[in-house]
Amino acid sequence: MVNIVKIILETGVLEVRQDVAFPLNFSVGDIRDISKRSGTFSKTIVLAGTDNNNQLLNHYYDVNIEAGTFDVSKLTKCQVVQNNVVILDNALLQLVNVNKQQLTDAHEQIVNYEVIIKDTKAELFTAMNSAEIADIDFSDLDHFQNTGYIVSTFDNTIADGFKYVLPYETNGNEYHMRQMKPAIYAKLYFDRIFGNAGFTYTWSGLTDANFDKLLIPYNGDENAVDWTDYKVLANTSFTTTYAQAFPGIFTPWAQEVNGWTETLDLQNIFDPITGYYTAPTDTDPLASQSYEFKINVEFEYVFENHDALPARVFQYTNNTYIPTTGFFAPYFKAMSPNNTGTTAYVTTQAITDYIPSGITTFGAYANTMITSPTTYISTSDVLKLVVGIQSNMTNGSFAWKTSASGAGALVDVNINVINISLEIMPNSNTPVIGGFLKMNEYVPQKIKQADFVKSIFMMYNLFADVDPEQPNNIILKHRDEYYDNGAQKDWTYKLAKDREQNLEFLPDVSNKRLILTYKEDSDDPNVLYKQSTDEIYGQLEYIFDSEYVRDVDTKELIFSPTPITKTTFGAIVPMINGQTPKTNIRILFDGGEQPCGAWDLISSGVAGTFNIDTYPAITHFDDANTPTFDLNFGTCDYYYYNPATLTNNNLWNLYWRRTINQINVGKMLTAYFKLDERDIHSLKLNDKIRIDNSWWNINKVIDYNANLNQLTKVELISVDSEIDLAPFQTNTGNPAPSTTTSTALMSVRSSSMFSSNVILEGANVAVYGYRNSIAQGVRGIVIGDDNTLNEDGLITPRINGVIVPQTGYVANMTQTGTSAPTAVVFSGDLITWTRSSAGEYLGTPLTPYDPINTYVMINNVEHDFLTSAYINTDGNVVIVTCRTNGHSHQDDVLNNTSLEIRTY
Repeated sequence: MVNIVKIILETGVLEVRQDVAFPLNFSVGDIRDISKRSGTFSKTIVLAGTDNNNQLLNHYYDVNIEAGTFDVSKLTKCQVVQNNVVILDNALLQLVNVNKQQLTDAHEQIVNYEVIIKDTKAELFTAMNSAEIADIDFSDLDHFQNTGYIVSTFDNTIADGFKYVLPYETNGNEYHMRQMKPAIYAKLYFDRIFGNAGFTYTWSGLTDANFDKLLIPYNGDENAVDWTDYKVLANTSFTTTYAQAFPGIFTPWAQEVNGWTETLDLQNIFDPITGYYTAPTDTDPLASQSYEFKINVEFEYVFENHDALPARVFQYTNNTYIPTTGFFAPYFKAMSPNNTGTTAYVTTQAITDYIPSGITTFGAYANTMITSPTTYISTSDVLKLVVGIQSNMTNGSFAWKTSASGAGALVDVNINVINISLEIMPNSNTPVIGGFLKMNEYVPQKIKQADFVKSIFMMYNLFADVDPEQPNNIILKHRDEYYDNGAQKDWTYKLAKDREQNLEFLPDVSNKRLILTYKEDSDDPNVLYKQSTDEIYGQLEYIFDSEYVRDVDTKELIFSPTPITKTTFGAIVPMINGQTPKTNIRILFDGGEQPCGAWDLISSGVAGTFNIDTYPAITHFDDANTPTFDLNFGTCDYYYYNPATLTNNNLWNLYWRRTINQINVGKMLTAYFKLDERDIHSLKLNDKIRIDNSWWNINKVIDYNANLNQLTKVELISVDSEIDLAPFQTNTGNPAPSTTTSTALMSVRSSSMFSSNVILEGANVAVYGYRNSIAQGVRGIVIGDDNTLNEDGLITPRINGVIVPQTGYVANMTQTGTSAPTAVVFSGDLITWTRSSAGEYLGTPLTPYDPINTYVMINNVEHDFLTSAYINTDGNVVIVTCRTNGHSHQDDVLNNTSLEIRTY
């Protein structure tokens, strides 16, 4: 009988020569590698370059052809028909090569097309092969985040798409929002991977497998959020018009900057008319988080003397006014709702002489600066930029006058801003800790979609089949269900008994030991478990009976295991650092919302949600106290807490036990069968094949040649319905040794501490505490919370039990004549010194001192004089020098006089 084979496309029928091999292979899996799922495919088929085939395949042998009906970059559906019987339906044809021989100048010579054919199931992984799960868009899950909302997600389900994970925290029952990260349900990844690849799936056992309760937690570093979308750019020009109220007096002033021209505001959070910026997220200044207002400004000073005579600055000294220098310091400040912010000064103007009546300008000047609010900022707070002027005239001993004996002059001091450009954006230290959260930021990076899907297949031992009614729909079934539903077919008389038959024992085909495991990870809880047991947490090792093989076959998921432990308030949680996990990708079980002791979730300062008495039970168990399902392959040798009971319902016993036992005691028959197009048409790879009195499953149909009447090689494996199952695999499940648990928990604590502090590049520090800020390149030790280390050194609350001051100032002071004191500063922030009167001097620090908690000491260097120093009620420093006889105040007493100030 002559076979007639056709490849039917939507655009026509490709001609297949009768002398061309047409080898088809069918396999649902491979007993030699239980993780492989190969599907149906052909080897290379050569099609002749007939006029018909050339037209249907778009003349791809001709380099001048640019367009046609056949597109090599797209999937081409086809149907394979043998003797008018469909043997492959809804298959895919791929043109892989064109061979051409042109011996003359004739246009067409010998042309052959090399094609392969495969089913849509085989194309599934090809379609998603180069894509990563980070390519999936989850922006529909973006949400406004605060502590209350986080707590509200604890009872979320797959219908919500995500929920927040409660990690381990050694700081008792107090958590910070930065530690709480959302986890997206694995099924949502699965659905969107299939959808983006152009497929759907049907998995009737999905709910029973608890797949809809699996979560993929965030596994990256501290969220380095790209705040570019929230950047605001604007510019303007203006002249301030502040009018002084009284002659002789200068009153410091500030006004909001408005009337901007906006050039960038993607999120519409800046009002150019008012100049108000609406904060998109919370910031904590103790964690070096802030909104940075970056300013480039060109300006000039405008002095308007309203007196008819020239005027200048005089200082009242020794009961008289003497000419002095007046300093005027313009500044810009980013202000929060409670009007706090860092003051960014621009070029200071000194007035050393008289200025004429009318308007006098000085400048122009240019400055670049950054100013930030200095308090906690909550989402939706309104921030603003103000401009103002301060002066040394503000302490009351200075005045504008036309002469020492003349009346006070009225002088306005303003600035003319020729141009100012403004950029507003959260700084790089700012994670999303409140505000609008983008879920795409919480997807594991560099994970192939195909690897993700294959690991889900491996966890549940899934087999895939093509839906005959809808070829792009993949039917998923657990291996046992797949084979149990197979039809019975008798191939007794199809067996070529005159050809060689090879019967092998399956343990001899496989390796001696099989390990089903999660991927090893480098976090301490996993490392300690591996060092203690020489196993991966949650792995299962099966040893086959055969003594003739020795190798180990390890089947590893892309996911790593997650040890769990109990908190001080009774919650059982994953042992990960919530703020900065930095682990391999994980997968966990959503056990729902469960009760626990009271704990607090802090957003900033003293704000947050308190006395929470439930938590999201997210571990590898469905219930970590009394589990009935375990996401691990096997029971662990020990756990980092003491479970009340354990369960054998793990991935091994539920989904792999029959498969492996089939290999352990089963047989493989390799033989030749007389199969024709009717057999191939009705072939299902879960068929139960009867040969005489034995039953077999199909492992492979090898090179069925649709274009030639010949025997086909088939591999069969003995069914497992007649096989006594192996016993359940269990381990001890004892609590971990206390020292091991302590070490593991300390490692999580250390990781949490490190991630809760802002340590800039190049710093070499040991930090014991939270929310500390370490400057770039600094060396030192910090003990405690909420500190800033800007230079090499030590910050600690106590040394040998003695309290250490938090701030200080050490200097040698000298004063002569009527001049202000000069200071040789050894440590501490800047203090501006002025002379108030004879023997009285005022020190103005950048930040006023606390008069109650500040210690001041000054020494005497002249035996006929007394020197004293104290903190005034306004936070300024006062130094007084006087004679011992009569106590009259006297200048020229400070002579390298040591001054020390400590604030505790």
